[in-house]
Amino acid sequence: MPFRKNISNLTVQRLSCYLRTLRTLAENGRISVSSGEIAEKVGSTAAQIRKDLSCFGSFGKKGHGYNVSELITTIENVLGLDKKWNVALIGLGRFGQSLSVYKGYRNETFDIVAIFEKDPSKTGKSFNGIPVYPIDDLAKICEKKSIVLGIIAVPPAAADEVIQKALDAGIRGMLNFTGKCGCQVPPHAFVKDVNMAAEIETLSYYLTRQ
Repeated sequence: MPFRKNISNLTVQRLSCYLRTLRTLAENGRISVSSGEIAEKVGSTAAQIRKDLSCFGSFGKKGHGYNVSELITTIENVLGLDKKWNVALIGLGRFGQSLSVYKGYRNETFDIVAIFEKDPSKTGKSFNGIPVYPIDDLAKICEKKSIVLGIIAVPPAAADEVIQKALDAGIRGMLNFTGKCGCQVPPHAFVKDVNMAAEIETLSYYLTRQ
């Protein structure tokens, strides 16, 4: 069964959540799991789990649930986690330094292989074992290291210029920690803005109305 087109961002985000739950179950020796149990662990409903998974194929058997290992493999394939992605980190300020040592990025799937900086006092060295290059070498190094994913951690005032440079260098997927991207992003590229203030304001909203 082919994947459906126009899958919502929320569905994709939920798949990532399901995957983490399934991996924990696998580590604990579980062979199968029901949609209801997954729902309980992720704070959703069994109907939502089944609806999300149905976008990508037919899984599980009525009365038997899902095979944990098979579902992990399928979701990893859907999310593109069955391959290795080389990642560029742009910006080596305090926040960039923290991101470079975060183990969630540096694993068998996502590997930060290059850091780019404008400050010449930081380039030509390595940080946490990762070489640091001048920002002007972005296109050359991305081509050499087959980098198509980037993490943007520069000051907000420099964000749009840096994101445009990254797009010109062939980076097609970016996690932008600088606020709202103001660049014209082409159809083949994706920029995900991560706004820390907006995220914590969301938490404030839920706590206020608890």
